[in-house]
Amino acid sequence: MRIHGRKSDSRRESGFTLIEVLIAMAILGVGLLSIAVAQLTAIKVSSRSKNLQQAMFLAREQMDDLEALPPGAPALQAAGTVDDPGNPMKASNDPEDQQTFNRSVTVAPNVPSAGLAQITVTVVWNAAQGGARQVQLNSVKRMN
Repeated sequence: MRIHGRKSDSRRESGFTLIEVLIAMAILGVGLLSIAVAQLTAIKVSSRSKNLQQAMFLAREQMDDLEALPPGAPALQAAGTVDDPGNPMKASNDPEDQQTFNRSVTVAPNVPSAGLAQITVTVVWNAAQGGARQVQLNSVKRMN
């Protein structure tokens, strides 16, 4: 004789429990949050690197001009610091890049010895975080 309506004990339930889903969501959330933090850090480092590259370009450009001066040039004879007349300047033509730089040149005649002039080019800019940053290039040139 058959009994109708009897449930089999061997049948298994399929699917996930609510706890399993919540744990999986928590692990996924932590992973995605870690990726977002890494992305923000990469953006900050990229911005710093770009500003440093632009400052180095401006400093090297000025230093190249000064190193091209002939010995005996009046600019190598006068001691002091001169601000670039183009300050504040932009190193990029990108209209979205609002970073500005200030460049100055310091000449010290007869340093480190007689007949030589020490030249220092300084480029300063304000970083979004961390305040003022600067790059300095130094060179020595024969005065006469």
